[in-house]
Amino acid sequence: MKTLKRAKSTVTNVIKSKSADIIVPNQLIHEYVWEHLDNWYDKTAVMCFDTGKRYTFQQIYHKSWSLAAVLRQKFQLQVGDTVAVILPNVPDFPVAFLGAIQAGLVVTTVNPFYKPDEMAVQLGDSGSQLIFTSRELLPFVNKATNKLRKRVPTVLAETKPADSLPADCVRLDELCDTSNSNNKDKLDDLLMSPDDVALLPYSSGTTGLSKGVQLTHRNVVSNLYQMSSPDFVVNRKTEGGFQDVIPVFLPLFHIYGMVGIFLNFFAQGCNLIMVSNFVGSQFVKLMQSYHPTLLFAVPPIIVVILNNPRIRSDDLKSIRTIISAAAPLGASAVEEFNNKCQEKIDLLQMYGMTETSPLTLMQTPRLNNGTKIGGSGFLIPNTEAKIISIDGDSTGLEAYRSGELVVRGPQVMKGYHNNAKATREAMLGDWLRTGDVCYYDKHQHFFITDRLKELIKVKGFQVAPAELEEILKSHAAIQDAAVVGIPHPVHGEVPKAFVVLRGDNNVRPDQVKQFVASKVANYKRLVGGVVVVGSIPRNSAGKILRNELKHL
Repeated sequence: MKTLKRAKSTVTNVIKSKSADIIVPNQLIHEYVWEHLDNWYDKTAVMCFDTGKRYTFQQIYHKSWSLAAVLRQKFQLQVGDTVAVILPNVPDFPVAFLGAIQAGLVVTTVNPFYKPDEMAVQLGDSGSQLIFTSRELLPFVNKATNKLRKRVPTVLAETKPADSLPADCVRLDELCDTSNSNNKDKLDDLLMSPDDVALLPYSSGTTGLSKGVQLTHRNVVSNLYQMSSPDFVVNRKTEGGFQDVIPVFLPLFHIYGMVGIFLNFFAQGCNLIMVSNFVGSQFVKLMQSYHPTLLFAVPPIIVVILNNPRIRSDDLKSIRTIISAAAPLGASAVEEFNNKCQEKIDLLQMYGMTETSPLTLMQTPRLNNGTKIGGSGFLIPNTEAKIISIDGDSTGLEAYRSGELVVRGPQVMKGYHNNAKATREAMLGDWLRTGDVCYYDKHQHFFITDRLKELIKVKGFQVAPAELEEILKSHAAIQDAAVVGIPHPVHGEVPKAFVVLRGDNNVRPDQVKQFVASKVANYKRLVGGVVVVGSIPRNSAGKILRNELKHL
């Protein structure tokens, strides 16, 4: 990895990373992933916590290249076509993901906990032409494709293959015949560029409903190099008999799990323990059985570690570093954690978003003042930021002045899929508006304090009020609705609804909650409750005055 001496910025109040710039080569994602394969060819790459199923790096290499050839030849998929991966955290996820990337396809990852209506929206908007899923999820996937009134070829990744195979499905294992060693050679004529879109995860962005985020090979590879730069790397070199062991219980469909954990550490020869669903009672077994060395979490998981009496500091003794992201971790939680672990574990925070592939800020003990309580860290290499006034003036503010964080760097997305308007609204020239309120101190350590955007962050997942409001207003008894986020001790925030009933209708709040729950993933449910009101407060332009509702 080559670095360049940092040049001083000549623009007032534009903050440049304190770390040296990195020269990022023109690589595709899979070229980066397999670059050092010979160093850990026979080591375990992934293992399933539930079943014990495991793959070595060489097995995934050969399986994914075989799959890539089949996707091109049997399914006649072309460079730039989109495929959907609807899978929990299982060992076959890397095979499907990398196989599609290596075939020149665009991968859109879909939340496996989505209801069919939600799946159908993403499958339709992305134009997915093939779906990777599991037998357990197939009924939901079929309902989603039925809503689209189209047949989509489906590939099943199975942990326990049954004798019969559902109609119009094929097993992933059958497409990964590794007996033909020339599968990679068959794809050598593919015309692929680092500027091609490779990933299409969906994010609610700064406002409104979910949008497909176009991430190119260059975006993702740049961020992988940035994360592994000398000032920010957290893993140790895989060599001899040593491998860092990393539990992966954060979902792989989410950009944090997908790039920040899976691609990042898979490419560095780490052993990834796939956990399909995080349950506090499993945590002790996970610690005692696999002795993980690095842990990636979100604030609710830190809360579990703090509050579960079964989890003792001794259970965490193998861990060197815990990284928390997706939402800010409060100062009190950090202090409690340090007390419980007697400060023997580095607890670091980082900040990013789907639109930045994902990382932008990270705490690091390698730099002075790099681990401040309540902070989100320093800018990673090749990245610039400024704080602009909330009233829209794009002039950079000085230290300790709060405003909206805007960033630029090679990891910033190409744009939103089929949504030029949203792309224009998110960008100020080559600066990305994050929608987050932030300030930096005299050491250029950044602190995220609030959000401009109206999104609700539940366990790190973004919930768009507009989506829930449309569902509420589709109820026959509801005339108008508004949704806000309210604080929650475990989830961070949860949605709370205010509804205006139609005429003489009389519907109970619990009935409204059940109606919404039947249509959305669990984290979008109205855990904050439902309140019946006479009217929804709005300004003269018709915009909901959510702050007024939060005080009701």
